[in-house]
Amino acid sequence: MSTYTYKNCRFEKDGKPFFVIASDYHFFRDRRDNWEPRLTQLKELGVRLITFYTPWRHFIQTTEGEIWYDFNGETKDSRDLVCFLETLKKVGLLGIFKPGPFVHSELNVGGLPDIATPTFNPEIPGMRRFDDSPVRWCYDNAILPAPCDPTYDALVKGWYEAVCPIVAPFAGTEGPVIALQLNDETIFCCSNDPPWRLGYEASSMQFFHRLLAEQYGTIEQYNDAHNTHHASFNFVTGPQPLDASRVELHQPKEPADVLQYVDWANHQWRLRRDNYVHYKSFTNIDLPYLTNYAGITPPIEQNIPEITPDNADVVPVELAKTYSDWWFAMNRVDQDVVDGAHEYGMISWLGVAAYDEVVFDRYVNTARRRRGMNMEENWGFAAFYDERSKYPIVPVFQTLVSIAAGATGYDIYTGVSTDYWDDTLDRVTKKQCSTFPSDAPITKDGEKGVLYDAAASINAWFNQHGDALVACDPEPEAAYMLYAPYAAVASWVPDEDHWAIEQHDLPRCGYEAFEPWSSSLQRAGFSPVTQELETADVDWMLSCKSVSIHTAFFMGKAEQKKLADLIAAGGRLFISGELPSVDLKLKPCTLLEEAVKKAGDNVAYQRENRFVGNRFAAQLADAGLDSRVTCSDRLRTMVHFGEQDRFVFFFNLEKGVGHSHWIEFDGLRIELQLGSKSCGILRISGGQIVSHFVKGRNEIDDTTADIRIQCGDQLVEGQGDFADV
Repeated sequence: MSTYTYKNCRFEKDGKPFFVIASDYHFFRDRRDNWEPRLTQLKELGVRLITFYTPWRHFIQTTEGEIWYDFNGETKDSRDLVCFLETLKKVGLLGIFKPGPFVHSELNVGGLPDIATPTFNPEIPGMRRFDDSPVRWCYDNAILPAPCDPTYDALVKGWYEAVCPIVAPFAGTEGPVIALQLNDETIFCCSNDPPWRLGYEASSMQFFHRLLAEQYGTIEQYNDAHNTHHASFNFVTGPQPLDASRVELHQPKEPADVLQYVDWANHQWRLRRDNYVHYKSFTNIDLPYLTNYAGITPPIEQNIPEITPDNADVVPVELAKTYSDWWFAMNRVDQDVVDGAHEYGMISWLGVAAYDEVVFDRYVNTARRRRGMNMEENWGFAAFYDERSKYPIVPVFQTLVSIAAGATGYDIYTGVSTDYWDDTLDRVTKKQCSTFPSDAPITKDGEKGVLYDAAASINAWFNQHGDALVACDPEPEAAYMLYAPYAAVASWVPDEDHWAIEQHDLPRCGYEAFEPWSSSLQRAGFSPVTQELETADVDWMLSCKSVSIHTAFFMGKAEQKKLADLIAAGGRLFISGELPSVDLKLKPCTLLEEAVKKAGDNVAYQRENRFVGNRFAAQLADAGLDSRVTCSDRLRTMVHFGEQDRFVFFFNLEKGVGHSHWIEFDGLRIELQLGSKSCGILRISGGQIVSHFVKGRNEIDDTTADIRIQCGDQLVEGQGDFADV
């Protein structure tokens, strides 16, 4: 029997890299009699692993005021969790257990039971925004609970202590359950929410004040750094967003004003991180814990029936552009992994990458944020989200983008459509579509849907080649150092019009820094990577051809020393912005400035922002730093390099058929004739194409391309979709 472990951001099977081909199955929305045939069909589709939510709401029961749980199908067959786990094992599939407590899944209150939300239980305080308004679940307008509240926490503990012993006998390194995913997109799907939406309720503010005490020691030391006069930490409030009515009141005017944003971002990061660690203590299951962070893009549009608009959720226009800064300030995935909180996993509900280059860039940035599994790729949610998702070109293209950028597996979300639930579980979905989702590869009746052949084809290819692929790594050619305190300030201060600290420049991290840096490099064929400065070591930075950062007037002493050590070791550093003169408590510290002044040709410094305008790739070229991979315009290419193999991913961003493109690396030239939004992957060994997967049929444009791929004297030809498996 095989053993499954998790190492170096990927699963391993018997000590060797294991590429995960997964499908989510909402067994709780399906009849028990369907479980074995549907799981068998998914296995025949090429799926290796099933991810499955166990919604708290679905299993909880109350009799004469007493709470109990139905895990044997006593009250409804779809609650027979024991049977589902036995069936999973019988069919021979692996599993990732997802117990929530909040699971989204388009469920009432995101899968929380009524007793856990203030809308139905007045003993539970609600989560609060900056203006003291409650945070609501958009699908049914229910108020979400305060995550730190002890009454809610006790209920969560009771849920875990009930469901985890049911799953534990099926969990282990030999399977079938080989990992867990807690929560959903951090706390209540807030991994891509603005920073003024989380953490203002009383219990979270108490947590905030404890963190301040840990960081500053005494209120006197806090006041000294912040130029305030608080009698105790309990009087420190959370920041307010800048909008038309508050610009003058909350505009940063002196250096100490930036610290409120740095402190608040640390609070929101720790809320997420500590919540994971706390819940892990409830599960008592010793397996890898994954996340499913929402992608680095603003919240997507959803076609939710009867949605209740909430004006308090509207993001001011000026602040919307700083979205990536919210993400970097509050989601510190490198520090989480180092601290052992969880492993990185991401989801890709970002839009349609084939038809939007900004979405394409953000797919890449999300997958490259840290290597890990693509936990949810949209295969068929065309009714709730973009209607183009029902066409195979969309999920195939996007699945390949995430893998090309570094994802170590993917999850077809979901593989099966279902229709077996009532309004007590989900009162919204059937008003939009009779099944969940609308267009999965396998229909509710077990028939092959429109996406079936595409899913079978891509699964077959990765079943044959995925393990070899995941043993390779994208080369870290160019690195950007993310610094969360800069992102924290930029999240709240969108531009110089809202910045009044005249002696210093406005910090930049995501917006006008990392994002244009990455966009420029992607288009030039580079393999851009990023890491938090706090966790990056000098040896890793030295392994990159170049390291970039945009600095501000403040930076922690340890981080300044790290960059100074990089300079001293001869690392190639591209830096712009105001060099820091103080540390994170605004005490004098000029380690980096002194190192830059003494540096030789290995450091390129300018005060003016060098990253805006998508021009950084040209600066690398001028410095003699060329990408290992180059390609024609309007073709995106990413290559994974192994000891023997080269996996070449290509994505044509042009519409229409008959486009000629080329790719060059390591003295090898590949010429391609492609069609509208054609994409694919080549496995090359010894300069020869040994395998290929091509998507040349575009169902949206209704075009079928004649594909031609020339590598040396080797020619691969086909029409539409084809692969050699």
